[in-house]
Amino acid sequence: MKPTSNSYLKKALIICLYGLIGLLILLTIIGLWGLKPLLTKRIQHAVLTATNNLYYLDFQNIQYDFTTGEAKLSGVTCQADSTLYSQLRSNKQMPDNIYQAQIKEIHLKGIKPWKIVFSSKLNLESISIKEPIIQITHQKQVYNSFKTAAPFHVILSKFVKSFSVDKVSLDNINFTYTDHSKPEIPRTSKVEHLDIELSDLQIDSASHKDTNRFYYMKECIFKLEKLEILTEDSLNKFKIRELLFSTKSRLLSIKHLEFDPLFKPIVYGNKTHGDDRIKIVCQDIKLEAIDLFKLFEEKKIYANNLFINQGKINVFTDTRIFRIPPRAKYRPFPHEAFRKWQLKFMIDTITLSLFKITYSEYNPETRLVGNVIFAQTNGKVFNFTNDSIPLQKNPNCLVLLKGKLMNKANVNMTFNFNVAAPKGDFTCSGKLLNMAVANVNQVTEALVMAKAKEGFITYFAFEMKGNKFGLTGSTTMLYKDLNVMIYKFPPKKGIFKKRKLLSFIANTFVIKESNPIRKKPARIAKINYRRLPNKPFFYTLWKGLLEGIKGSVI
Repeated sequence: MKPTSNSYLKKALIICLYGLIGLLILLTIIGLWGLKPLLTKRIQHAVLTATNNLYYLDFQNIQYDFTTGEAKLSGVTCQADSTLYSQLRSNKQMPDNIYQAQIKEIHLKGIKPWKIVFSSKLNLESISIKEPIIQITHQKQVYNSFKTAAPFHVILSKFVKSFSVDKVSLDNINFTYTDHSKPEIPRTSKVEHLDIELSDLQIDSASHKDTNRFYYMKECIFKLEKLEILTEDSLNKFKIRELLFSTKSRLLSIKHLEFDPLFKPIVYGNKTHGDDRIKIVCQDIKLEAIDLFKLFEEKKIYANNLFINQGKINVFTDTRIFRIPPRAKYRPFPHEAFRKWQLKFMIDTITLSLFKITYSEYNPETRLVGNVIFAQTNGKVFNFTNDSIPLQKNPNCLVLLKGKLMNKANVNMTFNFNVAAPKGDFTCSGKLLNMAVANVNQVTEALVMAKAKEGFITYFAFEMKGNKFGLTGSTTMLYKDLNVMIYKFPPKKGIFKKRKLLSFIANTFVIKESNPIRKKPARIAKINYRRLPNKPFFYTLWKGLLEGIKGSVI
């Protein structure tokens, strides 16, 4: 999934919101002139004139009560003229976005005609828009990049000097955004059950300079109950159960975010020719101190703190050899990938709490899956950015993690990613204390057809540095009483048959029982792993560690 979809979505929501507000202003003013039989034609004519004859407005009914200052429009529809749309395309005048809307009801309160007549000011108590269905089709036109849109208060000045409303609410919005940037593969994003509430909206020649306001308002609250976006390759779906964002507090809160593969592991491997299958679930997310100017003007996400509580990350690697090679000859490391995202971001500190991270590897020869689990993982990420300006000051993204390997032994890990490095440079180190070797038997049985009968690790530490070409480093593993059992390869019908003679030879002549041995110094194993360019980061890291572990015991 590309992050540019979210950027377009935010921009489209703002454009749509203010388009509706502008329409309501126009309807309110015109609604004070003439009688009801004439209103429909007048409003439709006004909309056509204001949109250069591109949009046609229709509605089933309009009501206006002069005594209470309330107006209602029901069954409102707005759509573009397809004939004119084609002409604009031919004349290179077509806008980037085309809108289509259906609104169940628009309710305005607090209309004061005398104030409009004598002071040219329109002040309302509230505007309520119920169940709007909005469709936006986006196709970027190069010639529009050189145009500058007039400020909203300048457009409004053609009708009234100022406009204000205490509260604007849009309830239960269903929003569809179709991006035709790549005409052969249009991408559609849908937002359902979105609520937007604006407080103290003031549009005039001075309010746009008020630093306490955001786009002419004191506060805008977005509340979303459901969001689902299909990734470009149609293999995964991005989901959000609930989202709440306030421009006043500059806080974004998300409940249950999920990146969900649509196919089971083996089927996913068949469709991608061996790409990693990644599933992410986060129960509670809070992004604090968001820079609103960066977000809405520069389309960048800048924030001080991101808190992610209770999450799961499952990475499944399929090691089968496919007749068709992987789609990418080179698999970028994570920091190489997000450096190239079009959406730029800068988050000072990310705090992770109670995560479960699982790395799974499928062995086609045994037809088994080995699972390396890091449970109860907490951590910090510092200087998480892919924007060129902060990267010039500090190109390093530091990651500190603490958890329990196989839910048994405490482990600490540190990663330092040089995001600006052209070769994807990074360093990593880790330390583990006190764990029975048998705790990893599920992994060794699946991947190497062996398990530990006895053995206890008192200390394990590693240091590695790597880049796109491979890993170098060392491991120190202190252990005692190691004894292994080797099984016949491959297993038959899931039954492991022991190879007792081979196990005896391995334990006697190949595998060292302990480290250190008697009074000899502890052995330090070297790592020099050449990376397979089409294999991902976790696979590379795991193979490098295995090389160090083998060097410690053999």
